[in-house]
Amino acid sequence: MKRYFKLLFLPFIAIGLFIYVQQTSLSPKLGLDLQGGISVILTADEETDPEVLQKAVEIMRTRIEAFGDVQEPEISISGNSAVLVQLPGVTDQERAIEALGATGLLTFRPVLDSSIDTGYSPAFQYIPNEDDPDNPTKIAVPGVDEQIGITISDNPNFDSYLLSIDQGYPVIYHLGPAELTGGDIEDAIAVYPENEWIVSLDFKPESEDKFTNLTKKLAREIGERRRLAIVLDGEIVSAPGIALDVNPDIGITGGTAAISMGNTDTGEAANNLAVILRYGALPVSFERSSIQKVSASLGEDTLNLGLQAGLIGLIIISIIIILYYRLLGFVSVFGLSMFGLLFYSVITLLGEFQGFTLTLAGIAGIIVSIGLAADSYIVTFEKLKDEIKVGRSFEFAANKAVDDSWKTILTADFVSLSAAFLLYILAVGPIRGFALALGIATIFDLLFTRLYTRNVIPVIVAKLNNTRLMYPIKNKDITNV
Repeated sequence: MKRYFKLLFLPFIAIGLFIYVQQTSLSPKLGLDLQGGISVILTADEETDPEVLQKAVEIMRTRIEAFGDVQEPEISISGNSAVLVQLPGVTDQERAIEALGATGLLTFRPVLDSSIDTGYSPAFQYIPNEDDPDNPTKIAVPGVDEQIGITISDNPNFDSYLLSIDQGYPVIYHLGPAELTGGDIEDAIAVYPENEWIVSLDFKPESEDKFTNLTKKLAREIGERRRLAIVLDGEIVSAPGIALDVNPDIGITGGTAAISMGNTDTGEAANNLAVILRYGALPVSFERSSIQKVSASLGEDTLNLGLQAGLIGLIIISIIIILYYRLLGFVSVFGLSMFGLLFYSVITLLGEFQGFTLTLAGIAGIIVSIGLAADSYIVTFEKLKDEIKVGRSFEFAANKAVDDSWKTILTADFVSLSAAFLLYILAVGPIRGFALALGIATIFDLLFTRLYTRNVIPVIVAKLNNTRLMYPIKNKDITNV
């Protein structure tokens, strides 16, 4: 009775989990190469400290997740100075790239002036020509933009001119030195309290006085000089003004503030601004080394081909095992089927609760695991065949075969499990998916060998007591049955 319980334990677990997955309409989360999306490699300076790089990855991950529209982003360090970003299922690819590109310093700078007039300084100098006095030599002034006639630069420590677009019109902002940075922000959230979107800010306790003093100074100004520009990566994200009812002797106290986005905003701009303020800027600048886009249709085709390859492989293995091992072949096919159900259910649940995404490399790991599980049955059957050939009784041969094969399978699977562990620790990106799939399959193979195969073969052999129903062994090969 105990043996029957052991051999049926894993099949019951596999069927039960599979029914749960189907009833809850869960399915494996697919990676970039299976459902489409975008892959970006960002490269920092080679001398970047590893801790700084890790902090940048953490901020980048929270920023991407907060923007939404991305299913389980994969952001990991590759090599010494590169970051691999994979965004599966993303529909607004340009918006995601912009989120990744926001890597500069986040600062809060007072607006000294703003104008669409481009006559700040000449873009060219004219040097008299002795040979032709009527046609002086035209020389471009270094750093001065030819179109707008000013030097566009962002230096947080000094006055700067920045070009922005306000309602479709170019606006040149003259900004003072930075008074606050992204490091002063504790939290930011977009809300819709009274028919307009507002970004609510919370400053860190040590920064409350800095913000209060800044608003007191701005409240004394008039016109454009009451505005505070929020600058990220050399671009003006927003330039809200200090409300007219703010007392210049008191300022905005309490460490909180609200940026009005207006009632015409759809909420996306408010949420984007809140995300930028909440997570700040990255502590290191990156360059986009490569951008790869995978269409959803290409990912679907890849998935179908991978599943077809796995199914064909399973069918071929099943046919060969049944033709050669006969009834024991059906035992192995049933075990492989339960193995597949359990594997699918666990991968699905890992995707739902742990964020595991199935990639093409993961499917390759699954296909390899089919052969791994089939090998375990073949090792056991061949051990049984050898024991019968030397004249063992059926019952003794069956028990000795499962004991000896367990030692062989344990050694082989330990090697596979070690390789999967090392791959998962050392590799990045899709290779980790392959390693995880192979590792899970190896563990399941050990469990099925120990509980299912080790108990079902002695039961089948004892019930049948007929070698020919199990596999073809000629009479001359059996010296004593």
